[in-house]
Amino acid sequence: MSRRDGRRTPSRRPEVGHDAPLRAGGSARGRHDGPIPASPPDWRLFAALLPLRFFVGATFLYAGIDKLIDPRFLTASGPGSIGEQLTAFSRASPLAGLVSVFAMPFPVLIGVLMALTEIAIGLGALTGLLYRVSAAAGAAVSLLFFLTASWTVHPYYYGPDLPYAAGWLTLALAGHGGLAVLRVPFPAMFAPYGDPAEASPERRALLQGGLLAVAAVAVAGVAGVGGGLLRGRDHVAAIPAATPGASPTVSAASPTPGTAGPGTTAAAPTPTASPAHSAPPAAGQIATLASLKPRTALGFTDPTSGDPGILVRLADGTVVAFDALCTHQGCTVEYDQPSGLLACPCHGAVFDPTHNADVLQGPARVALAALPIVVDKATGAITLRG
Repeated sequence: MSRRDGRRTPSRRPEVGHDAPLRAGGSARGRHDGPIPASPPDWRLFAALLPLRFFVGATFLYAGIDKLIDPRFLTASGPGSIGEQLTAFSRASPLAGLVSVFAMPFPVLIGVLMALTEIAIGLGALTGLLYRVSAAAGAAVSLLFFLTASWTVHPYYYGPDLPYAAGWLTLALAGHGGLAVLRVPFPAMFAPYGDPAEASPERRALLQGGLLAVAAVAVAGVAGVGGGLLRGRDHVAAIPAATPGASPTVSAASPTPGTAGPGTTAAAPTPTASPAHSAPPAAGQIATLASLKPRTALGFTDPTSGDPGILVRLADGTVVAFDALCTHQGCTVEYDQPSGLLACPCHGAVFDPTHNADVLQGPARVALAALPIVVDKATGAITLRG
């Protein structure tokens, strides 16, 4: 500061730094005439984020591959299928309307796109290809899963999708510290951001996106071939099991005991049973009391909704029926005979059939839907009441 006429006036200081203007015939102090060199890589940030980066990236990669390998997932209906899960999302989700309109008509396509997206996100995080874009996409997908698959989980911290969203968001905001895992043999594409020797940002993003897409399709193709082989094997194995899997009522009505199929015991046919004297099944009949002993269960398909259902005969002889789709993510529940409870094989939810299928253990928080049935004690027929 200088004093002039009793007043203080600011003194001029040299302009330095990256924001200083260039003078004719020279350059600002501290500024190069050429492009600004890149900042050195931050090894500490890279190392600190590496465990989170590896965990969420490898998990998404595995999740996508697992969807393609699972012989049950890429089917429109059935236990563990994408169609079954979408049906559950359309019933209890803030995005139920969007799921019903845009996803449920194309369940298999949605399953394939979901698997491809997870594979691409996982590869992007692990290799550094479109790193921030991949991390942001991971956060968006995790948030979508929270609003659908985990929406009915109570309390919310039982669900895994919000922590994944937070982890992906952290990676998207922090970056990778100027270091990509995959750097050779493409130094121009994977060098630290800001390096003057690298290609333009637009060209680099285009090249990385193309390489990431090719890698994701290649991994998905290999997984899809494996999943197709597994689905074909399961289909072939199920063909000879059709005859032994017939219900006890059908087996008991066989006209000739000697023609019983493999796996049928000698005591299965009833001596008096014959086609001429067997009472025809009642309309809507799904089972008989003879085929459902106390503390046993029997699966069936609801003709109205097409959902799998389950009949349970309690210890006191009472018969109850419920929609077998778990209210968490739509997996088909199974009956555990030792405990007499209904359990979800996917995420461990447990329901009590003796108390209207109330939830005994999360992550589900909504009871199974009860189905009205009528039991004819004279004939033993169990029918769904329309």
